Amino acid sequence: MKNNIIRNSIKLLCTLCLVLSTTFSYSQKHKHNNEEKSKEIVVQDGAKYYLHTVGKGQTLFAIAKIYDKSVNDIVLENPEAIDGIKPGQVIRIPFDKPKKKVVAKDEGKEIAKETPKIDSTKFIFHKVEKGQTLYSIGKMYGISDKKIKELNPETNDGLRAGQIIKIPSDKKQPEKPFTPAVVVAPAEIKKEVIEEKPKNYTKIKDEYNIAFFLPFHADEANEMDIERLQKGEDKLPNKTVVALNFYEGAMLAIDSLKKQKLNAKIFVYDIDDKDSAGIANTLAKPELTTMDLIIGPLYTSSFMPFSIFAKKHNIPIVSPFIQANKILFNNPQVCKIQPSATLQVERMAHFVVDSFAKENIIEVEMIATSEAALFNTFKNTANAELIKMKKDTVKRVKGLAGVESALSDTKINIIVLPTSTTNDRVVQPYVTEFVRGLHVHCEKHKLVLFGMQSWLSYDNLDFDYLNTLQLHLPANNFVDYQKPNTKRMITAYRDKYKTEPDMSAYQGFDVAYYFISALQKYGTGFLSSLPDIKYEGVESNFQFQKPPTESGFENKYINMLKIQDYKLVPAN
Repeated sequence: MKNNIIRNSIKLLCTLCLVLSTTFSYSQKHKHNNEEKSKEIVVQDGAKYYLHTVGKGQTLFAIAKIYDKSVNDIVLENPEAIDGIKPGQVIRIPFDKPKKKVVAKDEGKEIAKETPKIDSTKFIFHKVEKGQTLYSIGKMYGISDKKIKELNPETNDGLRAGQIIKIPSDKKQPEKPFTPAVVVAPAEIKKEVIEEKPKNYTKIKDEYNIAFFLPFHADEANEMDIERLQKGEDKLPNKTVVALNFYEGAMLAIDSLKKQKLNAKIFVYDIDDKDSAGIANTLAKPELTTMDLIIGPLYTSSFMPFSIFAKKHNIPIVSPFIQANKILFNNPQVCKIQPSATLQVERMAHFVVDSFAKENIIEVEMIATSEAALFNTFKNTANAELIKMKKDTVKRVKGLAGVESALSDTKINIIVLPTSTTNDRVVQPYVTEFVRGLHVHCEKHKLVLFGMQSWLSYDNLDFDYLNTLQLHLPANNFVDYQKPNTKRMITAYRDKYKTEPDMSAYQGFDVAYYFISALQKYGTGFLSSLPDIKYEGVESNFQFQKPPTESGFENKYINMLKIQDYKLVPAN
């Protein structure tokens, strides 16, 4: 297990370097003071290369800086580097190609001309398919095989299926049933800038622009020591891992949508939620006004300024992780994936009444809590239904002592503690002690405990106790590993990334698949169609309802789960 974690960390770091080099416009014109270009130079296959020996602690990103190259330039010349580099390894770094001379005749005399040089800073990527040749690829894009070789000197040795090559971006798209989704640098966007689209603006386009704002924390990752990662002495920042896995899941969804003729340009930006200057600089980029869909940022502090921008330019913007409803207010462009805690408690109240209306329902009010609204939500929602059914209403008690005095010897005791706080130093210890004390009563009383999804992240909760108490909880997400769609997604993820998907990868897949397919089908005004688009995903189900005027869309789908036989399973 430890080796897998280390291997995945290295894989993620390499993936991050590749993502940054192919999608971000970072200027890397400086080099470390104590690092210089190699003096060992060779000519191979007619091209000139530095032979660089990897130093201790060097990363692909750091080496790229020394030679004023992108990480992608290095990986294309050294494909094995995508799996990591190690001290002492020799890799080749390409020189810039010199202009080639051609001979032309002028009135019987031979004169030298310079052939126009391909702009190697503007290109799209093409993945070589089985049976393709340089000639056939050239025909697809309307470019000669010689120019493909000029931009990809490694193709002198032939092509192989799965190989990634560059195609000048000003060439026409391939004449195929669909155009692959491509990752491009922001500078390559066409100059079709719509300053402010009219409200409810809808257009079916030949190509869509989609932006991802994710906290890769590239600067921190760039300083990571591969050797320490290999030894398990260091690990990538958690936000970086979450962002990368979410990105990988999203790219897998885009791969799937390509088979349905998706044509889109994907823009990826590294957004640090604490870097207000970086956020402001990104918002000033002219290409952002051309976006048809924005996914992220992941956290509230960085999401808010981008949501304001999205509202101004009528661009749908999706929040994958934020739970608070405040991001929806007065912004009809926002789509929130995670149902609010209030909505979860309402769902839990309906479930309790539907399943246990005849039983003894006890709500536990914590002596000290900032979540009084959640307690009132449960009681008011449940009592409204119980009164209609002429059943006993909810008993509200304080603490474990109050529960003990309210327990029934003849009915099932439904104990409800609706607190969702994850980082409160008071709440977590309280819940832990409450569960331990409640468990003692299982021998003499029938008990079913209702809590919140956040409890699953508490460090000191005894899972044996939760299993005995049959913990029930409302949940934003749940992965059913027996579903055919889930199995197919996991297989595809393993094949592409050589590792297992985590919850962030599932979320990235579902969010990207749902919203990009909606954009593809309904055009830029797809938001008005969301209430009609139901989705059963790998990790999330989506069910949006028409929101109040001038408010955004909230996903209303909530799972009710329970712990049974030490597994989390659907309760309904």
